[in-house]
Order: sequence, then structure tokens, then C-alpha cells
Amino acid sequence: MSKKIKVAFDLGNNSLKIVALKNGKAEFHELRFPANLIEEDTITMPNAFSAFLKQAKKDLRLPKGPAALLLPSSKVICRLVSMPYMSEDQLMLNLPYEFSEFIHGETHQYHCDYAICEELTRDDDNTPSELTMMAAAVEKNQIQSYIQMFGAGGFSLKRILPQEMALIQLVKNYRTKKNDAPKEYCFIDLGYLSTRIFIVQDNKIQVTRRIPVGSRDIDMVVADILNIDKFLTDSYKRGNHQEILENSRCVEMYENIAIETLKLVNFYHFTYRQNQLSGVYLIGGGANIRPLSNILQETLALPILPIADLMQNEEDKNQNKADFACAMGLILDFKEEG
Repeated sequence: MSKKIKVAFDLGNNSLKIVALKNGKAEFHELRFPANLIEEDTITMPNAFSAFLKQAKKDLRLPKGPAALLLPSSKVICRLVSMPYMSEDQLMLNLPYEFSEFIHGETHQYHCDYAICEELTRDDDNTPSELTMMAAAVEKNQIQSYIQMFGAGGFSLKRILPQEMALIQLVKNYRTKKNDAPKEYCFIDLGYLSTRIFIVQDNKIQVTRRIPVGSRDIDMVVADILNIDKFLTDSYKRGNHQEILENSRCVEMYENIAIETLKLVNFYHFTYRQNQLSGVYLIGGGANIRPLSNILQETLALPILPIADLMQNEEDKNQNKADFACAMGLILDFKEEG
């Protein structure tokens, strides 16, 4: 019997999002990082980071047991791949070459993994001919570094996944519990460095797009308008000080995100004409920016759907936990076996 994941971590640039299972219920915690601990998705002081984790474990009384980590998007490549049918050994040998155009250095420096997302394509004589999978590649040194840092902080990482797979698991879990659940889900994540859009169809990311506008850009605008230090902008944003989030310079960024999202949604509608996409989900820090949500709804002509429905967290249904959606996907991925 494999042990169920007890705690999941989503490593941001400004804060650490944690979902912990205690007595069958999910707890949500967000901890701000000390200054200069993380820059551009890179942990700059490993020992200090481990000490930060150790203190968090003590203060929050986080459970012992297997842990999971969401990889920062800049540290991993995840894509939909189709390959001729082959054995597992052959697949693991050939899979790194599917990333040769995207990675730096030699393929042997990267760890690759995959998840089959469709039934085998078969020839007329029922012989398997093609595999369709979500495949990921990450530097081996990076994986080892995370394992060591979290281990020194008191956590044993048993699953390390990219955001794409966490979202797929979130959807997969929801669909197993809801018979009339739709096949398609659109997620918009305003991250620190960029905004990412994903459309999940069945068990795969069907289309995705990255927009080079993130919360860092909004922070810079807020700091400039209010003439404050950039380290103070988050609290001003959260409180919408002087209605700063409605400022025309901020609105311009929201409109840029909305237009780029519309392009992707229109492409999806055109390519998959039988689709029944009924709305979008906001995740990450951007989900709390009401003007962004309003502009997205108006531009896309689609409603913003409550992410709490997918997270299956009945205890906290009325609270916005969009920041924790991906970490929740890591928790839901682990089921008791045997």
C-alpha cells in the first residue's frame, strides 16, 4: 500500500503555498518569503530555505509523511507528445530527444517522465501503433537540489510535478466524482513572471499559451504610481489602496491579458468545433484582482467559474483558495492503493 501525500508545496517567488491534510481535511497556508531568498524562480540561499521550511513545519504543525512539490514553470518543460508504440524501456530511451529543441545542454542531464493520456491508437488489425502522453523534462541537478533542500527542512519529497500535471489531476479527480462534469476546462494563472493559460481536455493539456505579463509588472506599476518601495506593493494591492487596481495603467495590462486569452480561446473554438467550453477558472494571485476578472468576463463572453468546485473542499467552499489550486492537485493525485 502506497502512502497518501500529506503535504504539498507550491513554490512562488514571493510566497510558499502549502496544502496539508490533517484528519482527512485540507488546511491552506501561505507564507511570505524573507527578502532575497528566491529570485526569478531560483532559491538563492539553500540553507536558509531549509531553515525556513523547518520553522514552517514547527509553527504550522505540518504532518509527517510523503510530500509533493509543484515545479516552478521556468524549471520544467511539459508538452503533449505522440510517439510510435514501443516498450517502456524504449520509450524512456527515446523520450529525451522529444525535448532536444527546448533544452540547454545534453539530454542525459535531464530527467524525463510521462503520463499516458489517451487509449492506445491501434491499426486495423488491433496492433498498437501510437502513444499519446503528457511528457516532462527537468534538469537532474535541479531535482536533486529540491530533494536535498526539502529533506533538510524535514520533508520527504515523493512526487515532483509540473503545473500542467497538477491541473490535469485536479480536473481528473473532479470528473471521477461528478458524473455530469464537462470535458474541457480553461485555467488562467497570473503568475509572478508571466501569465499562463491552459485548456485541459480529458487527460491532457490541449492548448496552452504564455503571456509575458505577470504580477511583477503590476507591482512595478503600483510602485511607480504610489511612489513606494516595490517590497510594499503586495500589501497595497491586496488592500486595493486608493483603488490602485482600477488605475488606467493597471487596466491596460488586464486588457492585454484578456486579448491574448481571447486569441487562444478563439483558436480552440475554431480547431475543436465540437467543444463545449462553458467558462474559465482564475488561479494564482491574479484571481483576487476583481478588475482583471471583470475584464476577462467581458472580453471572453465567458463566466468566471468558482475554482472551489474543482478543489472539492467543502469545509471552505465560500473562501477563495485560487492560490492553492495547483497544490491541491498534487494532494488529490495520491490515492490509497492495495
